[in-house]
Amino acid sequence: MAIKWKSTEKKGGDLFRGALSWLCFLLLLCAFTSGAFLLITVALDPSLAASIGDAVVRVTYGDYPRRVPVAGGCLVLFFAGLLALTIAFAQDRKAFEAALARWLRRIWVEVKLLAIAGVLAVSVFLGMFTNLGFWWAPFTAGVLVLYFLCLDIGKNRRFFGHNIIHSILKALTNYKAMTTFEQRSIRRLFAVIAVIVGILGAAAFLLAALDNAGPFPGRDLMLPALVLSSGAAVIGTVVWYVLALKQDLRDWNILMAQITEMYGGNLNAVNHVPPTSNLYDCAMQLNMIRTGIQKAVEEGTKADRTKVELITNVSHDIKTPLTSIISYVELLKKEPDLPPHVMDYVNTISQKADRLNHIVQDVFEVSKAATGNITLNLEDLDLGKLLQQTLGEMEQTMERSGLVWRVEIPDTPALVHTDGQRMYRVFQNLIRNCAQYSLEGSRVYVNMTTQPAGPQGPGFAQVSIRNVSKTEITMDAEHLTARFVRGDQNRTTEGSGLGLSIAKSFTEACGGRFGLRTDGDLFLVTVTFPLAARQAPAYPALPSEGAAPAGEEKIEKKETE
Repeated sequence: MAIKWKSTEKKGGDLFRGALSWLCFLLLLCAFTSGAFLLITVALDPSLAASIGDAVVRVTYGDYPRRVPVAGGCLVLFFAGLLALTIAFAQDRKAFEAALARWLRRIWVEVKLLAIAGVLAVSVFLGMFTNLGFWWAPFTAGVLVLYFLCLDIGKNRRFFGHNIIHSILKALTNYKAMTTFEQRSIRRLFAVIAVIVGILGAAAFLLAALDNAGPFPGRDLMLPALVLSSGAAVIGTVVWYVLALKQDLRDWNILMAQITEMYGGNLNAVNHVPPTSNLYDCAMQLNMIRTGIQKAVEEGTKADRTKVELITNVSHDIKTPLTSIISYVELLKKEPDLPPHVMDYVNTISQKADRLNHIVQDVFEVSKAATGNITLNLEDLDLGKLLQQTLGEMEQTMERSGLVWRVEIPDTPALVHTDGQRMYRVFQNLIRNCAQYSLEGSRVYVNMTTQPAGPQGPGFAQVSIRNVSKTEITMDAEHLTARFVRGDQNRTTEGSGLGLSIAKSFTEACGGRFGLRTDGDLFLVTVTFPLAARQAPAYPALPSEGAAPAGEEKIEKKETE
């Protein structure tokens, strides 16, 4: 397999080459400008041309005849090198110029104009009062300024739009859009700056007045008194500002504590921010949010309660005639001399009535569990013994399924605090789900493990049921535990679609944790409970049909969390 090497070139490399090419370009531009200025000057002033010619003759035939060619050759090589670097890194120079233009875009146009005026003024000063010549320096500076202006205007379309007036108007607009806390903070900061500047200005004025005033009694004492009072005033202003910031931080911590309590579910958190605080408006908005959440929760609770009452009433209204139907069907079964086809009809009605009765009961129970209106009988019981009892009572269902059941339950009791009747229903639904939806002839693994309390965490008992689905599982675990959902929506088998939902709701209502994971056709369910503080003494486990024979290799438990 070919190995692709990552480029070790840093982004600063292109920037460096661009800066180098840009500097070479500026040197060439200055040299060209100087040469052009010299030619123009010689053309306009013949006497200067004669003076330059005499100087060249003296240098050539004077004391340094050998150094002239060497210096000229070095100068030619120097400019040739500058030209080569400029051409070689032309693309990098363009990128550097773009970056330079982006930096220039941040500067106000008034500042740029002042900088241009300052550069031109300095160049004129150097030309007039130094040996550089009167027009050479301003001419070169003007060319460089023109280059920067062309670069700025060409790259930045809004050259004149970024000015001080526009920035002030934008700042005023942003100030109006700020919150009350931001506006008060900005006003406080400017007030502190204004007070300090005023104190220092007044102190400077008084010092100047004392310096110009003549001698008078107490003059020597006024100077230190003025310095001390001004310093005390400045320090007092700074201390007041720091205390105000400390108060804002204290109010901010109060708001964060209230938000934390709301996040934890406490919607009755009281706001203690005073009305004089800069964060008072934020606190009021937070109170409005809390009130809205409370109202929404109350409405949701009321809706759930109404739904439960509706389901209860409907279930009761349905069960009354349904019970009559089941009773009359049983009486029909006892009638003698019924034709065989009539007996088939009676049996079909009996099956459908029983199914409808189970569906009504499932809907009623899952609704109560989802809304927390379920009545629990919590007690300490052995989870392994409960699982064995469930497997024993569902032996016929397991045998009719045609599956190979592998059961592994330790002999050591695992005492948990839960509702035995509800958890029996949970295990019953899970086993029935496996018997109904597992691949024919496949294995179903029912394992129970315990983890005693220790440094790694509290103790727990976990029951895992693993099987292979007969059809492809196209939904995730969250959808599978939803109400009225089956693993395969196209199947026509009987069932309410509430088995996994009831198992999850009952497990969580009893204080346990329900886990479900799918991996392709693999279906894994886990039921986890914390171990009770008091453990029962060990006793032999009850025998169960289909238990794994001795000597058989134990099934390795998969981690589900």
